[in-house]
Amino acid sequence: MWRYLHTAGLIFALGFFYFCAGSFGLSLASIHPSASAVWPASGIALATILLWGYWLWPGIFLGAFLVNLAAQGSLMTALSIAAGNTLEAILAAALVCRFAQGAKAFAHTRTIFKFILLAGVLSTAVGAAIGVSSLILGDFAPRNQFLTIWLTWWLGDMVGNLIVAPLIVLWTTQRFVPVRAIQVAEAAALLLVLVFVGWLLFLKNIPSGLEYLALIPLLWAALRFGRRGAVTAACVMSAIAVGGTVGAL
Repeated sequence: MWRYLHTAGLIFALGFFYFCAGSFGLSLASIHPSASAVWPASGIALATILLWGYWLWPGIFLGAFLVNLAAQGSLMTALSIAAGNTLEAILAAALVCRFAQGAKAFAHTRTIFKFILLAGVLSTAVGAAIGVSSLILGDFAPRNQFLTIWLTWWLGDMVGNLIVAPLIVLWTTQRFVPVRAIQVAEAAALLLVLVFVGWLLFLKNIPSGLEYLALIPLLWAALRFGRRGAVTAACVMSAIAVGGTVGAL
């Protein structure tokens, strides 16, 4: 009895987090109310399946259904989009597990590239196609905007799978080791530089060509703090970029 309650609790918790992440993503939508170029929910879904298994798919479906129902108000369209979102996460996890060592995909350069291709490019293209087709069939989007909406949807899911999923997987699976005071001071300095560079690049008007300054803190994070530091720095920089983009709209 308690095992079933525990399982149901995890599924509803995943649905809740997916709904919150999806609501945040749709709050940034500009091309179409149901298509956002920032969709962290896809990364949460993929990481969850990679870490704990396919049995949690109902939580993805539940969260996706509720967030799309709130966005469109159409039961059938929300069900169809939720099915596409769930299929996308399952397909991405299946491909990564089959060809890129699953949750260990970030241990080697070869499997990292496979993760980018399989989870970042291929599976998200399928999910975006199902989602946009559902909108068109439900008369929530014109047919002549299929490519524009699909591209936005695809890029949003790609951002989630390539930024959020690695962040969750690496912080969950990598072993924590004792740190020295000098490492804490260096991490704090890196964070300050990262925020300053992000603020300079994305929140201020700077001359063209200075965008490459973003490589300095990102390389620092990768070389000094490994894979976990690299993906965390990329996530922080992405968050600042999103904030700057929203503020400019």
